[in-house]
Amino acid sequence: MQASAQSNFYKLSVGAGAGATIGFGDLRKQVLSPAVYGSGDFYFTPYVSLGVEGQLGRIKGGDTTSSYANFNNKYKAGMLQAKVSAGAFMNHTYRHTTLKKLVRGIYVGTGIGLLRNNITERYPEVNRNPKIDQGKRASWDAFLPLNAGINYGISEKNGYERFVINANFQGNLTFGEGMDGFDQNPLFVKNTHRDIYTFTSIGIKYKFGPVGYFKR
Repeated sequence: MQASAQSNFYKLSVGAGAGATIGFGDLRKQVLSPAVYGSGDFYFTPYVSLGVEGQLGRIKGGDTTSSYANFNNKYKAGMLQAKVSAGAFMNHTYRHTTLKKLVRGIYVGTGIGLLRNNITERYPEVNRNPKIDQGKRASWDAFLPLNAGINYGISEKNGYERFVINANFQGNLTFGEGMDGFDQNPLFVKNTHRDIYTFTSIGIKYKFGPVGYFKR
């Protein structure tokens, strides 16, 4: 018979990281572009958190040869999101292995976000295709972030996790058409999907603050 494990954990964290975005809008060709993020989280347990995240980077797409159109969005984004790790549903014992620790750190999450679009480059600026409307250069779009990733904690001598290495994939479904600076003309084309962008990142978190107690 194995005894249940108990642990203390820091309830707050701040983090930062970098990665690449891919935009899926009204243009066919997708382009990898750089972005960075900063985050802050509150932990109800070591495996359930609510936090905020800010992103700064670029979303690009298309080209002037095969697609005859391109865009460059120097974007900013902010979001509120909740995340739940697999460890919230696992039995915890004093027998720890690296594999179990990795599995406990796998998580999913969602929330709500706001995207600030700033189209710094767009071709053609004068539209000759009646099926596509020129969108606004500056606009706001709400979006739904969907996250999947893994956290790997690095413990101090007292057993508390102080640093966390994070890898995350985020898909963002926008509720507007401003991300790529183009919009399909409803008189000619029925728009079947909203603009989407993904952000794949690697980062690190620093945990601190009041200590919580967890037992399972």
